[in-house]
Amino acid sequence: MNIVVLIDFSVIENVIDNKMKFNENLDMLNKISSIYEVVCFATSEETNLFKSLNISNKVNVCEIENIETKEKMILEASQKNEWVLYFKEGIEITKREDNIIYSPIYLKGNLDVFKNISFTEHAKYKKYYHDFSDYYMYTLANDTVKEAQFLANCFKKYLNKDTGKVLDCCCGVGRHTYLMAKNNFKVTGFDFSEDQIRNAKKFHNHPNIEYLVMDARNFNLETKDYDMSYCMWTTYNYLSLTDDLKKFIISNYNHQKEGGILILDSKNIPCLQPHRMYNRYTEKGKFRMEILINKYVSKNIQNSQYFLFIDDAGIKKFFFDDEFVRFYTIKELQQITNGYYEVIDTYGDFDMNEYQEDSSNRFIVILRRI
Repeated sequence: MNIVVLIDFSVIENVIDNKMKFNENLDMLNKISSIYEVVCFATSEETNLFKSLNISNKVNVCEIENIETKEKMILEASQKNEWVLYFKEGIEITKREDNIIYSPIYLKGNLDVFKNISFTEHAKYKKYYHDFSDYYMYTLANDTVKEAQFLANCFKKYLNKDTGKVLDCCCGVGRHTYLMAKNNFKVTGFDFSEDQIRNAKKFHNHPNIEYLVMDARNFNLETKDYDMSYCMWTTYNYLSLTDDLKKFIISNYNHQKEGGILILDSKNIPCLQPHRMYNRYTEKGKFRMEILINKYVSKNIQNSQYFLFIDDAGIKKFFFDDEFVRFYTIKELQQITNGYYEVIDTYGDFDMNEYQEDSSNRFIVILRRI
């Protein structure tokens, strides 16, 4: 897609008020310029400061004399490009006006909000799982076939059976649920989002599947004889409060046979860069979509922002979403699951290679019900 980025960078104010915040904004500027054409608005005083900084030569610093000149350039950019992404100090929330997206330049979410609140409460209202649910499968860069085969391989390895009853926790639109059902597993898939379950039934239905709307922290089914449960793709990490995760563990325990398997899969957050920014483009028929993804990692927390630009048969749509996830260590998982499960294996990818904290792509934990 044709996307141009405009940045109104109040450099002097940031340097004086918050040096760390300024450095993070400067890092964002350099990273986004490796993806899109970037024009940076600055006063003459700020332009001189830019020249002394380590700014990518891909950034076009434009000296602005007055507000009228700036507004004219924004209008011209909107007429020449499909989308304009305009970052500016003073904007509080990301919003759309025609084909211009106005966004705060400082993208980090406020972690202080979650001192006593689970990230799950935030995730419940993510547009990604509701308003955007119809397009969810278009956003994925995952190899669902490989991931489902991994699950089937684990079932065979640890239970010594080829098929049985499995529980897909936080199943989303059912991409794993469907492939497991096609492989003759009896699958119950559940999610807290009614929209995700609606689309699961629409796109990934199968006679071997039962889809339900339930909260992972407190689900209750009449059937208590599941052989295996799994929670894929950094989803259990929304359960940021230890008590939340323990409730999830106990709920699975109460629905499994003795010796049953629980698989927890997440991105290996400890080995990730503190700040990443990248994009993905999808085109299928008359549908086009580009996603700009921004991620921050601080200790065991990852905060992400998603800018989704869509052209659906000529109808333009835009979505913005953000999220927090918490990474759990092996030691923490052992403490939380103690008395219910034991850790029997860890993997660093879906090829079943050994997990290495400093280099593995994923952190996959296999637990056996006691």
